[in-house]
Amino acid sequence: MRQTKNRVKKVEIKKLGNLPNSEMRLSELFITLSSALDMGNFEILDHSRRVAYIALEIGGLLELEAEELNQLVLAALVHDVGIVDYENKAKAKRVFQIDLELAESHCKLGSKLIEKLTFMPDLADIIHYHHHKWEGKNFNLIRKTQIPLASRIIHLADRIESLIESDTFILNQVEGIRREINAKSGSWFDPELVKIFSALAQKESFWLNLKVKEYNNILERWGQKTKTNINLSDLESLASIVAHLIDRVSPFTSRHSSGVATIAAMLTNDLGYSLEEQRAVRIAGLFHDLGKLIVPNEIIEKKGELTELEYRVVKQHTFYTHTLLDKIEGLGSIPQWAGFHHERLDGTGYPFRIRGKDLNMGSRIMAVSDVFQALTEDRPYRSAFSITRALEIIDQMQQDLKLDADVISVLKNAV
Repeated sequence: MRQTKNRVKKVEIKKLGNLPNSEMRLSELFITLSSALDMGNFEILDHSRRVAYIALEIGGLLELEAEELNQLVLAALVHDVGIVDYENKAKAKRVFQIDLELAESHCKLGSKLIEKLTFMPDLADIIHYHHHKWEGKNFNLIRKTQIPLASRIIHLADRIESLIESDTFILNQVEGIRREINAKSGSWFDPELVKIFSALAQKESFWLNLKVKEYNNILERWGQKTKTNINLSDLESLASIVAHLIDRVSPFTSRHSSGVATIAAMLTNDLGYSLEEQRAVRIAGLFHDLGKLIVPNEIIEKKGELTELEYRVVKQHTFYTHTLLDKIEGLGSIPQWAGFHHERLDGTGYPFRIRGKDLNMGSRIMAVSDVFQALTEDRPYRSAFSITRALEIIDQMQQDLKLDADVISVLKNAV
């Protein structure tokens, strides 16, 4: 079901939805996370994908084995997973004036997060060292060839991308970028990799692919070879990273995604669905606010009531949750469960204005779970409601034909 085309198929309301397939492309999972990390800030828009493209080109000239090349590009796509706030993202783009404390902290945090991906164990080390300078003077004693090759490539690719200016024709920047990179050969960068880049930089097509966003198509073609078996445990490990990134943006939402996931899985269990279905719904709960990474932090943490203009900014987050997840082939109904959590049975929800006849049970469970979790946690503009008061509000929403009565009945019995 591709909701973004505004063609909604009639659903079986009592059916939870569809479970994910066992086979997925790793590229699609990582490109989705990369897109979420970069979206919302035009200064860094597509930064991670551009770094991944540059790394792919360098790795190609090095004739890396397929598995090694895949690890390189996947790590490049999420190399900045340790930075969420846009102020620090902007600092990290300052080429050769990067804050060493920031470099150390986001490499360590990113590595710690990626360790959760037990199905990709080698990526954590690559990310841990991706700001290490060739000559040393790093936050540990690792230097030169002790630094993983993929980390050295990503470090070089990251700084090349940061040197590109959006307001100057890209081919007019080539010589200046080459001079900057050559000047750091042997100090910041592996001299052999700088030689590879010098050869690559002579190709106008390399730079023009960056200008016209052809790198997206190049990454897509590369990604066709990354199909692998992904079980629910693997998928949940990725979703838990997403939940951490979203929830750490604000102390007021520090447990929101995990709370929604827990409640949704509990309701799915109490409604009699299988263990696999419960886990899939939990994964959707962890993913459900993925699109909130586009909402400025000052709106999320505003202490007063949102203006109409600010509320419109917030309302886009479910659109992006659905759109990003829907790009991953094989996720089953997870994009709908996660992306429709602000839809209402009477059609007054957002952003798709879907009515009850087109909302399956998974989407209904997620909507109730999100409302209950939101009501019972502190927000900048109010304290948490008691469980009794939260259930009264939810009851009224059910009477107004906004939330599912069966799901609410189960919720009341559970809490």
